[in-house]
Amino acid sequence: MEIGIQRIFLALAVLSSPAVSADALSLPVETERRQLDHQLIDTEDFEIGIGGGILSIEDFESSTWFSGHIGYHLSESFYLKARYGQSEGGDTSFEELVNAAPLLTDEQRELRYYGLSLGYNLLPGEVFLSPTWAFNSVLSLEAGAGNTDFGGDERLTAHAGVNYRLYLTDWLAWDLQMTDYVFRSNLTGKSKITHNFNFATGLAIYF
Repeated sequence: MEIGIQRIFLALAVLSSPAVSADALSLPVETERRQLDHQLIDTEDFEIGIGGGILSIEDFESSTWFSGHIGYHLSESFYLKARYGQSEGGDTSFEELVNAAPLLTDEQRELRYYGLSLGYNLLPGEVFLSPTWAFNSVLSLEAGAGNTDFGGDERLTAHAGVNYRLYLTDWLAWDLQMTDYVFRSNLTGKSKITHNFNFATGLAIYF
């Protein structure tokens, strides 16, 4: 009887001791492990893309726009992007209404732009196409400067715009872009600041 009571007190002392471990009591330990999907970790810093859309050239109608860009992501929030784009100016209202000589030659109507912009990822998020199917997305602001070759002259150009990217995979994204290209022009006889709005879409590959 005394031996039984001693064993009970010994067991209680072991269980109440803060130094006791699960190994000492031979109890199984269950640890919940987090499963990490390495495909979701995007380590690509460079991107290259192509796009197309419409460029509204002030005083010279709207025309088809083609562009290409190379980007480098400085961090999760900031990136740099070098862009080249081209379009073609149409006829002015004066040329359409009055039977006069064209203001520009066909070669001078060709518009080429190249410049550098800094982007900021403002609103990262997700787009849900179904309860089990979602894509990562981000809304970004971009601004920068470059040169526009139009009307036989190169014009210093500032630009600002909004970019929306939908990541189809961890290496491919679909872009939607709205940009205002601003430069000074005197092609219609009066020097003024022109706003040339661009809407474009395209694809970008990350590597």
